[in-house]
Amino acid sequence: MKKRMAMLLMLITVMAIARTGWGMGFTGAAFELGASARRLGLGGAFTALVDDETAVIHNPAALGQLTTIGFSSLYVRQVSGITYGSVSLAMPWVGFNMSLVDSGIIASPQGAFRYASQAITISGGVPIGPFGIGVRWRYVRVSSPISGGGWTIDPALLIDAGSIRVAAMFESAYSVPISYASGTDESFDPSLRFGIVATLSPAPDVWWNAAFEASGLFSAKARFGAGLETWIGGVGARVGYDGQGPTFGLTIRFSGLQLDWAYTMRSDLGGSHRASLTFRF
Repeated sequence: MKKRMAMLLMLITVMAIARTGWGMGFTGAAFELGASARRLGLGGAFTALVDDETAVIHNPAALGQLTTIGFSSLYVRQVSGITYGSVSLAMPWVGFNMSLVDSGIIASPQGAFRYASQAITISGGVPIGPFGIGVRWRYVRVSSPISGGGWTIDPALLIDAGSIRVAAMFESAYSVPISYASGTDESFDPSLRFGIVATLSPAPDVWWNAAFEASGLFSAKARFGAGLETWIGGVGARVGYDGQGPTFGLTIRFSGLQLDWAYTMRSDLGGSHRASLTFRF
């Protein structure tokens, strides 16, 4: 029964992301959106907290702490009907993610325009006492308006001291620029991502997580985010700020299924809903 449900979830997700889209105009757009609605509800502050299948994207050093095999999918509904999709498959020590971005047809004074890219991430991580070390390999292919592809290697570290977790990831530590068919190249900017989370459990089955994260350090795109999360049994709620506006989220977890929902507020473009579905077996 569980295998049938897993196959059904995978089929539904692949069909959904085949129709997804997102309008973005920078290198590796498919990398920047993450793979978890839980992360988005926390204002993006997830690198130190991640404890699920999306570690393949958010911190491969946490893969060594996984004890189950899991499949996770993310669906993002943006303004003007633009969407984004991602699927992750992970097990102890290794994980895989695929993300797709497609803006659809965008009208402009110069004519119709479309941005589309696909990204693949393969990650590995091992635990060494209270430490976790990992590395992820990311490949992005731009298929429109001009085809091209490039990749990066990103080492990561996680320190788990019980109630305090600290994480760091050197993004694009080594990379091969996206080489376009037109003969031009577009480089990935190396940067540091740092996160810290404090956990408090005042009663059985009750947890509080306070998380902070800084991304894009030592680059021109530095950002900061923070979030507060509470769990009571299999129900979680969170609130955060991602540097652009407030974020909110809810989680319902039962048996091997988990449903995460997030909402981001934007004063200029309005809000957007994001949902991810996880199946563990």
